[in-house]
Amino acid sequence: MTAAHYEVRDPATLELVGRAPENTQQDVEQAVAAARAAAPRWAADREARRNALRAGAALIRRDLDALATLLSLEQGKPKTEAAGEFTVAAGLFEYYANLEWDEAEALAPRADRTLEVQYRPVGLVGTITPWNFPISLLSVKLAPALVAGCTVIAKPSPSTPLSTIALADLLNEVLPAGVLQVRTSSRRTVNVALSTSPGIRKISFTGSTDVGISIAQQAASTVKRVTMELGGNDPAIVLEDADIAVTARGIVGSAFRNAGQVCMAVKRVYVPRSRSTELAEAIAAEASRHVLGHGIVDGTTMGPMHNESQLKLVRGLVDSAVGAGARVLSGGSAGCDLPGYFLSPTVVIDAEPGMDLVEQEQFGAALPIVAYDSLDETISGLNAGEFGLGASVWTPDQDRAYATASRIEAGTVWVNQHTLVEPDAPFGGWKASGIGRERGRWGLEEYLETRVINARPHS
Repeated sequence: MTAAHYEVRDPATLELVGRAPENTQQDVEQAVAAARAAAPRWAADREARRNALRAGAALIRRDLDALATLLSLEQGKPKTEAAGEFTVAAGLFEYYANLEWDEAEALAPRADRTLEVQYRPVGLVGTITPWNFPISLLSVKLAPALVAGCTVIAKPSPSTPLSTIALADLLNEVLPAGVLQVRTSSRRTVNVALSTSPGIRKISFTGSTDVGISIAQQAASTVKRVTMELGGNDPAIVLEDADIAVTARGIVGSAFRNAGQVCMAVKRVYVPRSRSTELAEAIAAEASRHVLGHGIVDGTTMGPMHNESQLKLVRGLVDSAVGAGARVLSGGSAGCDLPGYFLSPTVVIDAEPGMDLVEQEQFGAALPIVAYDSLDETISGLNAGEFGLGASVWTPDQDRAYATASRIEAGTVWVNQHTLVEPDAPFGGWKASGIGRERGRWGLEEYLETRVINARPHS
């Protein structure tokens, strides 16, 4: 493979963390050839696949501290949250190793024919994953793909490749050669190679809607299957009877997790006008509890934004909202003396529908609060938007919560919580927020092809 490498830097200190290979299209094609060679034996032995995933989970737990430190350094999140990603990965490997599913099922017999539906691995999978959750978002693809019998070439974000390489090195202690490979690049080279190579039969992508559309267009030239978990702009809809303290605590726990860089985090809050000031002040007080700093330092609860461009984007959206009449209630400063890309949790009040901070996926440590007068009009306006990843409803009235949640066009609607996902429940978006589902049996089905054997006697 290529000998060229590029630098990976800590977003908190801007110091060098390590170097990753600058892979080429030829490197990708070499990986495709190796995966093809490994595929028949891997697809043929279901128990070996299950046992390998269980063994991989044990290796992750064995090396958890070192893995979490590396992820914290290259991504910026607190080490405890980085450890949580790897713990989630281990859990996903075990979940899919233990998941029961049929490789074949018989349909009702006909007069002179028998029909069997078979489920077979889709083939070589290319995964393309972002920098905000490099390990958990890879593992939610990797675990079902491997247990289905697929081989995988993983392409991490250019800025968080080291933890993915470390995970793959660990798993390759128990996987046959060629089953799992990693290709990295600081450019679009590997993304394009995976999307256009005829040897890749499926692309599983998590990232922005714009990039997802581009990858899907490239994949169409070779009729690849795609799973796309794309952008989101999740609203939290607060009803007038909500407990303010409970609601503020839950919203802040979601909105500023990973410095707000979570696709399914609360990104905007809608609250009855009569309670907007009360809730905004409670959210600001709760957010101010965060301690910004280096992720590997004990006591840090919030790290930096991941890169300079993301920081500039979020600051620009806040400035634009303020220029249009909104106000910063709290935050807005760096909140830390380190030289990295820090933004203290920023709560913006008097935000209005139509402001870019409200309508765009800001993906950072800023939260607009919108006062509403009509719940029906609010839901109608949200449903008219381009995104439909997640949403939440906050109220002690469970019947009303379910009725409200059922009207929202989103893949997941939480009640009195936000961001929590389950290994056995499907996750994905409506509209511009995605295609396909991850997690549970639905996630496994994304990596299986269906074949029918329709047989009759030779007479």
